Amino acid sequence: MVNGKVHTQDIIKGIGAGLCLLDRNFRIVWMNKIFLNWVGIPQEIYGRHCYKIFEHRNRICPGCPAQEVFKTGNIHNAKRTGFTKDGQKHYFHLTVSPIKDSRNRVIFALELAQDITKTIKTQRHNLNILRKLKQMHEHLASLNLRLRSNLQRLKEITKNISGSHSMLEKKYCRERNRLLIMKEELQKIFKINRAISSIADLKKISSLIMRLTCELMHPDISVLSLFDEQEKSWEVNSSYSASDATLKKIFFLRLNKEINDKVAQIKRPLAISDLDKDSRFRLKFKEPIKKEGLRSVLSVPVLFQNRVLGVISVYSHRPQQFKDEEIEVLSVFASNVAIAIQESKYYKDIHTSYFNTIHALVLAIEARDPYTRGHTERVTRYALEVGRALQIPHRELEVLRYAGEVHDLGKISIPDSILNKPGKLSPPERAMIELHPGKGAEMLEPLEFLKPAIPIVRHHHERYDGTGYPDGLDKEKIPIMSRILACADAFDAMTSDRPYRRSKLTIREALAEIKNNAGSQFDPQIACLFIKTIRTQNPIKIKALH
Repeated sequence: MVNGKVHTQDIIKGIGAGLCLLDRNFRIVWMNKIFLNWVGIPQEIYGRHCYKIFEHRNRICPGCPAQEVFKTGNIHNAKRTGFTKDGQKHYFHLTVSPIKDSRNRVIFALELAQDITKTIKTQRHNLNILRKLKQMHEHLASLNLRLRSNLQRLKEITKNISGSHSMLEKKYCRERNRLLIMKEELQKIFKINRAISSIADLKKISSLIMRLTCELMHPDISVLSLFDEQEKSWEVNSSYSASDATLKKIFFLRLNKEINDKVAQIKRPLAISDLDKDSRFRLKFKEPIKKEGLRSVLSVPVLFQNRVLGVISVYSHRPQQFKDEEIEVLSVFASNVAIAIQESKYYKDIHTSYFNTIHALVLAIEARDPYTRGHTERVTRYALEVGRALQIPHRELEVLRYAGEVHDLGKISIPDSILNKPGKLSPPERAMIELHPGKGAEMLEPLEFLKPAIPIVRHHHERYDGTGYPDGLDKEKIPIMSRILACADAFDAMTSDRPYRRSKLTIREALAEIKNNAGSQFDPQIACLFIKTIRTQNPIKIKALH
């Protein structure tokens, strides 16, 4: 920062990912601090070939994404292995972007690297678990065949020993039923593993966990509590058959917390056949336990690498002596749950890291233009206000927020001389400006979790009458959230200083412009709602955003 101004270099150095700049000879020109922490100090790195530093090769790596960028001029992605300065092998996800000169020639390649070593190791760990489960299945199948063989022999013996017929028949039935139960439980475990491994959203996983817990244990109440490492507290994440009134009662929360604390301390299942007779809880909760009719509980820890992520508890309204088989089944289920919950956290962390990187690039764009500083934040806030007024579901509001925060990402490819030009743009300059929605959509394309936001970014400069860009869509063909973003973007542009006009418009004047252009530039219904939403906000609050 110089004289209170934030420079692009400062922001880019703060990006939460490795950045490396290569010239056309694949020599390292520059790295940010994160990349240097991986591979070494600048004096030993700059000017050397990337393939010698990263993969210890003497020639260009096969399938090198930077080579493809120099050939095609397009963004390329790849997963590569590399060695850090301590000689450790790591896995990286590379997104390589071209940097072009004024003649549209690629002169540098910018590599953005995410360290995915933990994810790869977790995936391998999961594969090992699946392999062990398959071995268990094969072993049980073998036992199944052996048991069937033994049962057949028992049948033959029964025919020859009439006096023992009744006794052997009962034994055969018991063995057969036990085998069927084991087979059913094994099938459930495989079904559970397939189901929870296919979901990344923690809320969906939690709901599925409760449903499958009930299929396994048939309890009156089941509860999944997760431990918050930062707050050092328990949170009831999901439940089944428990009314909101029961879950909110202080005694239940305290009882559940004490049981969770005990399970987390011993890191093994806790089975209580009768709460009313257990001295640890009877004295504290005797009357509430009787009133609610809670009698027995089985709680098992959700452990990942010996760390307690949560506790699964099943409550019953009758005294119940839990069998070893029931405890074992719920414990095996909890081990699958732990993997799913941890995988969900890794998935969320990676998404957050990717999005923070993209958002940092958008802030870097704004830093290039002092007139647009804070534009992204304001546009996103206006758009979300209108989205809430339209009662758009929370999940779709999140997509709108993502789109708002990256809607101008494509401007990174526009030269400063055009972005900051004080006068009217020439037709070629205007044409280059109109490329930025499409460019932004292209840059977001490799990121799977941002796919729902890509159409919103691409079409936020379309006009309701079909004269906008880049695709000339009209009316309802334009995504509704693009129409919302168009109003918010135009309003902020009109009420902010810009190099191409003398002064900004007042809030009243800007709203009048939106009203006058409803039906031509803007969706008339959304324009009307936008005006109403802005007018109902505190004018001082709106001015503070600028």
